[in-house]
Amino acid sequence: MPTCLASTSGLLRSSAHIHSVRSGQIARCAVRKVAGCRRAGTGVRRAALSTTAGSTAAKLEERRAHTLTVLHKTTALLPRILPDLRSSASDAPEHESLQFWEDVLAKVHEDLSLSPEKGKDRVRVAVYGVDEFSSAGDLVTALLEDPFVSDDQKKALHSRWEGRPEGSRSVKLQYGTSITEGDVVHVQSSWLQHFGVPIEVSEHKPSSSSETSRALFTADIPVILCNPASTPLPAILPVSTSPTLPVSREHTVLAVSSPSPTHPSAAAQTPHVKALALHANLRIVYVDPARALQGLAHLGQSPASPLSVQRYQDDVTGSNVSSVTHAVKDIISGALGDSSTLPESSRVVAVHTQTGRALVKDALLVCRTVLRHEELEADNVLTGTSTLRGQMEEARAKVQREVFGAPEKDGDEIAKAVGQARKSVKVTMDALQWYKLFWRVDDIREVVTAAVDRAWCRDLERKLVFHAGRLAALQTSFKDSAAALCRSFPQSSPYHSHVLQNSLERIVASPSYPLTASVLTSPLHARQSQLGFPTERLHAFAQRAVLTMSGSVLGGFGVAWAGWASDLGLAGGFFNVGMGAETALGVGMLGGVLGVRWAVSRWDRARKRWWKDWDRVTEGLERDLKTALTSSMDKHVTVVAESACSGLEQIVANRKTEVQELKEEVQALQCELDSRSTNSSS
Repeated sequence: MPTCLASTSGLLRSSAHIHSVRSGQIARCAVRKVAGCRRAGTGVRRAALSTTAGSTAAKLEERRAHTLTVLHKTTALLPRILPDLRSSASDAPEHESLQFWEDVLAKVHEDLSLSPEKGKDRVRVAVYGVDEFSSAGDLVTALLEDPFVSDDQKKALHSRWEGRPEGSRSVKLQYGTSITEGDVVHVQSSWLQHFGVPIEVSEHKPSSSSETSRALFTADIPVILCNPASTPLPAILPVSTSPTLPVSREHTVLAVSSPSPTHPSAAAQTPHVKALALHANLRIVYVDPARALQGLAHLGQSPASPLSVQRYQDDVTGSNVSSVTHAVKDIISGALGDSSTLPESSRVVAVHTQTGRALVKDALLVCRTVLRHEELEADNVLTGTSTLRGQMEEARAKVQREVFGAPEKDGDEIAKAVGQARKSVKVTMDALQWYKLFWRVDDIREVVTAAVDRAWCRDLERKLVFHAGRLAALQTSFKDSAAALCRSFPQSSPYHSHVLQNSLERIVASPSYPLTASVLTSPLHARQSQLGFPTERLHAFAQRAVLTMSGSVLGGFGVAWAGWASDLGLAGGFFNVGMGAETALGVGMLGGVLGVRWAVSRWDRARKRWWKDWDRVTEGLERDLKTALTSSMDKHVTVVAESACSGLEQIVANRKTEVQELKEEVQALQCELDSRSTNSSS
């Protein structure tokens, strides 16, 4: 039994030993296999993460390059649209000036350039209070102060403005252990490390300087604090000009300093806030920084007191300061997307790229606004020219009635003057009977000419001289109106044309510009002179009639005498006419009467022909006077105003063509920017 037990015991130990050795080998093998599987899985995950990071970095680089491309195109387009305040006396606001946007976009280019000389870059958060009652400093303190940091750190934060140069309007805060470094204050704040990217907070005092505007525009996240009790929201919205605030830019946070939206100071601004809530580019939050600082003070006095902790929690929660933190985080997260695995510098560039795209979009919006102002200015110019043209057309329509009268009332002045002249001349013409021609035949021309000269529209001529003076005054009025219209545009306006003004001055200085009485009365004298030839012809007819009548009478007497002499046998029968004395006397008397009758009829026809010439001349006179009046209105009275309107309308047409081309270029850039944003989001 002992031997059996002893041998049995040894076998058990031997088999147990062998079993333990094999179990150890199996266990070590299993461990090695599991470790190998883990290493293989880790390698696969690392490869996948590396592939994802590479793809994200490529997308980020492509987005940055595309933003730079659109930035260069926009920078090249701006000088053709925005006014340059340095070279022109333009009254355009600063945010619509070329210099402002060149500086802003230059900062964007600097942020997006991968220069090795650049130091450590940071995401810029700018806090600005629109007035001294907005408590921007309290908001910065409430965001950056940690309850349990050292007293030195708290002092550094609270005394950040101490030691600043005189006139300094801003202070920068970064995370760091040293208190100050140059113009930057370093604080150990967990808020600055909360977003996965290095943050720089800049606090700006209320100022109207352009440097403040540029700092707010170039910040990645501008936070504008407004106290509606001291500065109503309509004073800065939708556009603020003193200084220019980026309220229309994407990724801007508008913090309304009010305990709650229902507070009386904020409730009065509710309609404006609701209207702004529809604007996707602006984030509106309500904060009460003073209450947050009150909670920090309670906790600082008794950190171990539960009551102090409760008050701290209540005050910080009620102040809603965390809404600013959430807004900043949402903006940064939107820029980073799935870029959290990239290096820190790449994440900062991603935020700068988002800011650059927002600023390019804002610059294009300003371009569209300026072009819209150009269109409105062009419409105003056309309104001015239309008003002036309306005045000219009214003057043209009234001048005919004022000068020549209304036919339906007192009758046409020209017809009345011509009728009166006809009556006066008719008296003289009727007095020129045939039997008076014998002793007045050589005075016919002088008598008729003198009668026409006495009766030829003398009253009408005096009226035309009077109206010529009125038209000269009207000419001066239109000239002054045209000059005032051309001078009404500022020096920087494209419608302030020195070329057009010089052309108007040349017209005024030309010898043909002054309006004299002869311009209206010349048709009277011209038509009167046309009666000279009919009068000469009438004079010739009178002479021929006298000769005909004289010859007829003398011939008749000659025949009668010859018959009488033949009957008496005088002169040896030399005057024998073959008829008796009585017959010869009758033939002679008949021939004389017929000759006189023929001459009288010719004289009557000559006078009727002269009256036909009179009618033809007077009909042409009416036409010539009305034509002369119309011509004087066009070539003298309204010539300067018409030239000014035509010149301005030509400038407007050219400018509208340029504006349309620029609008198309702006729209093309906007579409290029939006299409890339859509592709990136998808």
